[in-house]
Amino acid sequence: GNVILVYKAVVSTQSTGEQLARKRERQRRKLEHFQATPTKQLKVTEKDLEVYAAFYEKKLSQICSRMDNSIKFEKQKRERLEAKLKYLLEDNETLASQLAGIQKDLRKCQVLTETPV
Repeated sequence: GNVILVYKAVVSTQSTGEQLARKRERQRRKLEHFQATPTKQLKVTEKDLEVYAAFYEKKLSQICSRMDNSIKFEKQKRERLEAKLKYLLEDNETLASQLAGIQKDLRKCQVLTETPV
C-alpha cells in the first residue's frame, strides 16, 4: 500500500516538473520567435491583447496595493509619532511647573538663610 502511494507521489511530482519544463520551453520558443520575427510580420490576436491587458492590470493592481499599504503604514507611523510628541509636550509642561516650584522653594530657602536671627 505505502509503496504504491510513494510511487504515485514521485510520478506526480515528476510529471509536474516535466510540465513546468515543457511550459518554460514553450515560453522560451515563443519569445525567440517574437524577437526574431520582423514587426510587420507579427500577428497579434485578440487573445494576446487580452492576456497582455490582464497581465498589466494585475501588475498595476499589485503596485496600487503596495502603495496603499505604504500610505497606511506611514499614516500609522505619523499617528504614533504625534501621540509621542503629545506626551513629550505634556511631560515638558509638568517639568516646567515642577521646576518653577523648585525655584520658588529655593528663593524661600535663600531668604531664610540670609535673614539674621
